[in-house]
Amino acid sequence: MATLLAVAARTAWTIRCIAIGYIVIQVVIWHSFFTARPERLAGPAAAVLCAAAVVARLRWSQAGWRLATLDTAAAAALALGAWWCVPPAMQGDTASWLYIAVVSQMIVPAWFAPAAAVAPLTLVSAAAFWIGAARAAPASPGATSPAAAAANLVATAAVAWSALWLLRRRARSADAALARADGESRADYVELTLSTERREHERLLHDTVLNTLTALGRDGAGPGGAGQADDLDQAAAAARCQHDITLIEHALGAARDTGGPVGDGLLIAIEAVAAEMRARGLTVHVSADSGDVRSTGSGDVRSADSGDVRPAGPALDAAGPGAPDPVGRVPAAPAVPGPLAEIPAAVATALAFAVREALANVARHAGTAEAWVKTGAVIGPAGRGGVEVTVRDRGAGFESARVDPARLGLRRSIVERVADWGGQAAVHSAPGEGTFVTLRWPAPAPPVAAPPDGRPC
Repeated sequence: MATLLAVAARTAWTIRCIAIGYIVIQVVIWHSFFTARPERLAGPAAAVLCAAAVVARLRWSQAGWRLATLDTAAAAALALGAWWCVPPAMQGDTASWLYIAVVSQMIVPAWFAPAAAVAPLTLVSAAAFWIGAARAAPASPGATSPAAAAANLVATAAVAWSALWLLRRRARSADAALARADGESRADYVELTLSTERREHERLLHDTVLNTLTALGRDGAGPGGAGQADDLDQAAAAARCQHDITLIEHALGAARDTGGPVGDGLLIAIEAVAAEMRARGLTVHVSADSGDVRSTGSGDVRSADSGDVRPAGPALDAAGPGAPDPVGRVPAAPAVPGPLAEIPAAVATALAFAVREALANVARHAGTAEAWVKTGAVIGPAGRGGVEVTVRDRGAGFESARVDPARLGLRRSIVERVADWGGQAAVHSAPGEGTFVTLRWPAPAPPVAAPPDGRPC
């Protein structure tokens, strides 16, 4: 409907522009008639000014019953008193500039006036033209009679109104179909979300419980049977089982939790991931920075107090504040302490799984036995809160351009997983300089509250 009304307004002012051009052409053709008595130009000039005002209104604002009423009144006054400025050869003819001005005006009430006002406004314009034309003698016996010209005006308005009425019916049907499609799309989205969550839980079970049970079963089935099982590292097995329980409880609770402090949700999950990786032989240092870190929107991180900017590159805190990092960059001053942002539990779960994949890549590919994980608050666009997690190592590093596109660990398990929840993930690495993974989630903008009087903002 909005599109239809916009097209109708554009069509109406286009027709009025054509009418203005026709009036100018008529004045040029009959210039001898108008130059003989220049006051006769008042009629065409008034028609052009009226049409220009309507064109301006239709182009810059929405038309309504007021515009239709004023336009009809102006056209009726012109039709009643402007026959003295119509050339005698054109008086009573439907090709006169006056007839064209009136017929182009009747589009406005037919399309933009309320349905109850269309017929009265149309009859007023047609009757005014009839009365005005009856005061002038026809140019020739074959000229159009005033009654026929008025009937043509009414027929033109009826056709215009009927055409728009049919288009409005189609537009309403299209809007209703779009609303139904939107409802179906929302239902499909809910189903897709549930399916995605179900697949995520299946992957979680596979990556935790099933892998743990498989490892324990294989260890107990080797030579020596149960005796070898008794020789297992009980502490490592208990830590791995505890890690599995922690991650599963956190994932199952994400659907019920609406949000919580990053220290309550994300750090617990990251500590569980770190415990798993330590059991696999990787030394993981986990720290939480309570200071605020400002995002510049360019991949850099800005300190909340000093305004310094540091690239989102490898390890920044290994050698202490102010010391160069492994690639020669100097870190910014420590951020001012402040509260960590609150994030939904589902987002915390996604970030923890992304950290798990990043640490797994360190254990498999980096050629080092040490990694650092740091969590801190971030101030995103418009001052909104959020969280940033970094995973870094001093391993072999790699060239991003030479990574096999078939490898899905970085793209699917880190970048796409964080992007699904509205965050951003970036991986910076270079041969011999280690790898720096940045996971950043900005809090969404709060909904705009309605003013006390209930009107929309």
